[in-house]
Amino acid sequence: MVKKVSKPLETKIEHVGTVKLSGGMLRIDVKIIQAAIARSDVSRLVNEQARVTVWDMTPVWAGSGEPTEAGQAWINGSGRAVMYQIQGRRYISPLSHLRAAVAGSRKFANISTINWEPCNPGAAEQATPQGVPA
Repeated sequence: MVKKVSKPLETKIEHVGTVKLSGGMLRIDVKIIQAAIARSDVSRLVNEQARVTVWDMTPVWAGSGEPTEAGQAWINGSGRAVMYQIQGRRYISPLSHLRAAVAGSRKFANISTINWEPCNPGAAEQATPQGVPA
């Protein structure tokens, strides 16, 4: 019987955009995605912890169409972050930052991606010169 050895995973969080309160709705700007959470859904997300719809606003802001459904947003199980699934990708924001942005005490909340990559624990030891601790 052959045992599979799984490599430990390293978490990499990459800041990719912002979430701002704009005209009562939450505007989500992530690289090429311009999305929003409707005004009526902001309090449902933040206060009631309900799952809400995220809308792709690119056609609206381009002046040529109606918003289309792009994904969903919800508060994660720990109650400390907001998860977004937009066009098949997952993003995350600290709930405290989002609540502060909604309250007006903060300009925006950061939005990031989380990637899990296999890490090579021996790589750090090999990269340091001998006799010098890392």
